[in-house]
Amino acid sequence: MNIYRVQSLLPPGKSHPAARAVGLLTVLALIAGVAACSTAVSRTDDEMTKAAARAEEKTPVVPVESGFLSDYSQLTPSDQFASLLMYREGSHKGGYRKLLFRPVEVWRGADRRLEDVPEEDLQYLADALYDAIATRLSRSFEMVSKPGPGVLEIHMAFTLVTDPHSSVDFFSTAVPVRDLTPRQGPLAEATRTFLHDSALEVEFLEVGPAKPGSKRPQKTTLAAFFDKRRGSETPKGTVESWQDVSAMFAKWAGVLDERLEALRDGTFRPRLTTGGAGAAAPKAH
Repeated sequence: MNIYRVQSLLPPGKSHPAARAVGLLTVLALIAGVAACSTAVSRTDDEMTKAAARAEEKTPVVPVESGFLSDYSQLTPSDQFASLLMYREGSHKGGYRKLLFRPVEVWRGADRRLEDVPEEDLQYLADALYDAIATRLSRSFEMVSKPGPGVLEIHMAFTLVTDPHSSVDFFSTAVPVRDLTPRQGPLAEATRTFLHDSALEVEFLEVGPAKPGSKRPQKTTLAAFFDKRRGSETPKGTVESWQDVSAMFAKWAGVLDERLEALRDGTFRPRLTTGGAGAAAPKAH
């Protein structure tokens, strides 16, 4: 691409009259030519910029490790889905009767393709997922407000971060959720894209007694998921309306409740496994 820069077309001071007349014609011709070229170049640059922006908008936003989970290094792909990364602490053999369900979070990274997602929609996603799961789990478990031995702590988030070193917008459920009116109708295009492209990150923890010589309670990660599945591999890859979102959250709540009950009662058998992951064992705390 040629870049034209115009500085000074006439030298300082006076010139010969004839030379000035000829020079003036030359200057006018040059200015016209340069203006025409500059316009062509500007239009070309502008068109290329718009084309690049359109191409970028159509490119799927691929989530990277956001930092929500405590440790990503221990995650491995599941046998069923390469984009579902999992960890399960193999030595833990019991279930739980008490649960601490932390506020659901939504993380939006600093990416131009995510700027149009309405913030009220992101807040609603956090509140609606928390409400669906907390309501369902409270039927089967004792829900507590403090961590400790014998308490399963659950952290959950939607994350769509493309650069872990850039700023992130956080949205978190204010507990208890009040006056959450179910939404109806189609999702905004930007919200639908966010859901389709985002990762679901979940971590299960237990806080135990401090190690000898330490005053800090010991926190153990029992299981973790970093689910980057897309399209038909995951329910969120096909949602189109707020009714779809509600149905998906209700289904997730039911599955989580059933599996935690099975773990508590000693009948749990993992459906999603990684190499070497064993089944959970018999007794609850």
